[in-house]
Amino acid sequence: MKTAKAEKIKQTLKETKERRENQVCRVYQLKLQNLSKKDIEKLDRLFLEAKWLRNFVVADIENRIKDYKYKEVEIKTPEGFDKREIKLLSSQMKQEIIDQIKDDLKSLKKSKEKGNKVGKLKFKSEVRTIPLKQYGVTYKISGDRNRVKVQGIKKKFRVLGLHQIPENAEITKGYLIKKPSGYYLHIVCYLPKEEVEREIREKQIQQPVGIDLGIKHQLTLSTGEKLSWYIPETKRLKRLQKILSRKQKGSRNYQKVKKEIGKEWEYIYNKRQDALNKAISCLKRFSLIAVQDDSIEGWKKGLFGKQIQNTGIGGVTARLRSLATLISVFFVDRYEPTTQTCSFCGYRQEISLSERVFKCEGCGIEIDRDVNSAREILKVAIELLLWMLRIIENGGEGKLLKILPVDGGEVTPVERGISLVEAGSPSL
Repeated sequence: MKTAKAEKIKQTLKETKERRENQVCRVYQLKLQNLSKKDIEKLDRLFLEAKWLRNFVVADIENRIKDYKYKEVEIKTPEGFDKREIKLLSSQMKQEIIDQIKDDLKSLKKSKEKGNKVGKLKFKSEVRTIPLKQYGVTYKISGDRNRVKVQGIKKKFRVLGLHQIPENAEITKGYLIKKPSGYYLHIVCYLPKEEVEREIREKQIQQPVGIDLGIKHQLTLSTGEKLSWYIPETKRLKRLQKILSRKQKGSRNYQKVKKEIGKEWEYIYNKRQDALNKAISCLKRFSLIAVQDDSIEGWKKGLFGKQIQNTGIGGVTARLRSLATLISVFFVDRYEPTTQTCSFCGYRQEISLSERVFKCEGCGIEIDRDVNSAREILKVAIELLLWMLRIIENGGEGKLLKILPVDGGEVTPVERGISLVEAGSPSL
């Protein structure tokens, strides 16, 4: 009986894995609405129990990580140790919390193998995410009434944002998130890859683009366009931080001000993400995107820490890497001298950071240095693409896979790459 059940699970996992190869993952955010005081108390209790359970397991990982059926846990209080009952956390929630601890341990092990100094897992003062493993069991959605049922809580919560989820989406696991502005449900869905690619292609223009990342202008395109945004800390945030410094740590007024600071930080983060989303949406219209793999972390540690933080430019390359499975994205090596090379004749010369116009000593052309760099990045990427296509045509797919970087995106099918070059190669 057990063998048959195990085989059935194995077969189901295999089918799911095969299905995922032709699907695209999307996460939709729903906000819990019209919460009463009792609802907030229950949700707060749920997150509190998640914190108790995690810290209880972390306190003695070797002995406690093997089990998840804890009905009560021991916590540390100012008076000593006391026991607390787990009332709202379901067995699947408990299991997922412990699985997260296992994943954290694996990450620490990998980091240690790379030669980094790592310590032990630390206790958390607050847990803000509760995984909901199985749709239909851990949580359910009632689309006709815009309601969501979370396991362990009898009441169905009204949610805002269900209209975002397409009808053909395959709903899987979810995450209950606690933010300063309220409670949210993040739902992981899988959409047919062909339909998503078709939607992107319908909006695309058959033109490639090179991108130069910068400080003054965050994105400079080879077409001459420049995208800039700068979202600094607000005056209200600075005022609240001053007020917090005068409050007694741990007092009620201290917690109230801290909560307001959290809301303000969330507001700033949302504005930065909105700017980033608009920039990525602008880039998705091009058939081929070429960008240099610059060390944004190095910029932040240098002279431009505040500018990098207030623009969130590091998220551009991260988002492009995730898009590499849907559109053609090429990353040029960070050590490629694109700023010093003329994009017209290929002449290389030294240029200081203060020089904003590139004056070529070879052909005499004068061009904005960032636009020149973006054009050179695109030129290098197209040369790399043509070189890869020649290797594939000569039957060297195995050799190519060994050379390609992990985050280089998809290079197959060959016909797609050829059409991109033929339709969009600029006369550089």
